[in-house]
Amino acid sequence: MRILAVDDDPVFRNLLIEALRVQNHEDVVTAGSGMEALAILDHASLPFDCFLLDIQMPGMNGVELCHAIRQHEVYRRTPIVMITAMSGRSFVDDAFSAGATDYVTKPLDRLEFQARMGMVVRLHEERERLVAYARQIGLATGAVEMKVDFDTPVLIPGIQRGIEFLALENYLHTLGRKSVFSYAAFGIHITNAATIFGRTDPATFVAMLTDVGMSISDGLKTEHVLLAYAGNGDFVGLAKRSLETDLDELERFINFALTDFQDIYEADRLPLPEVRVGELVRGSIFSLSGPTRILDQAIRMAQPHVIRKPEAKLLAV
Repeated sequence: MRILAVDDDPVFRNLLIEALRVQNHEDVVTAGSGMEALAILDHASLPFDCFLLDIQMPGMNGVELCHAIRQHEVYRRTPIVMITAMSGRSFVDDAFSAGATDYVTKPLDRLEFQARMGMVVRLHEERERLVAYARQIGLATGAVEMKVDFDTPVLIPGIQRGIEFLALENYLHTLGRKSVFSYAAFGIHITNAATIFGRTDPATFVAMLTDVGMSISDGLKTEHVLLAYAGNGDFVGLAKRSLETDLDELERFINFALTDFQDIYEADRLPLPEVRVGELVRGSIFSLSGPTRILDQAIRMAQPHVIRKPEAKLLAV
């Protein structure tokens, strides 16, 4: 696995190289600034499989660098782990909003860092497996296809404050059980998502998710909400406990905004997506469950009944 580690402190860069070497990660390239990192990306002969970015750097900080990396099509889903000594929660919010996958703090805790990198390795291996499968299909048939399940979380591009569902879960783990008390979650369920999935190809289905995601984002206006698609036609939003948006009004806004796409769906002989917004679920300081439990509860609150999952499809790429 090829790693690019960016930190303006040369001492910490050496410590990071050694910590990675202990975990058998030998292919590590380092940079001392955001601009140097971008120059490395522009001239790299092989793509990187993981990024480790310090948040607090002079000039271009780690959040800005994270956002810039995500603009590269090849790195749209590459794991990005933020590393910082700062404890301010706003920096964590900004990092995940910019596309970070996970977050660790300085000084590095050996076990925590090992667990975080273990997650990155699993993501990398899954990505490599899918690429190998796509190549195999391509060589055999002349067309590259990949299996897409209805329940698979998808990163929806172009949505303000939109992040991967895995990153949202990692964010909650970073907050911890006590800090989750300051947050609330709500689910947005596309009631006819299974029907649309069954009648169209995966690319059109993802386009439908983009329509819904952008309508949700527009309805939230200036609210600071992290939004992720969790699969099964379910979006989930995570916000401060004092969310000001009226969720009944949000549901009406989203469904009305989607009518702008009516002609497109009629042309494709598809039903217009319809959404149901669940009740706000607030974190509890007394809860014995894990911090991500709030997401599961929010998703269930938006579902009117048990979903029957459609068969998986093949996506041509």
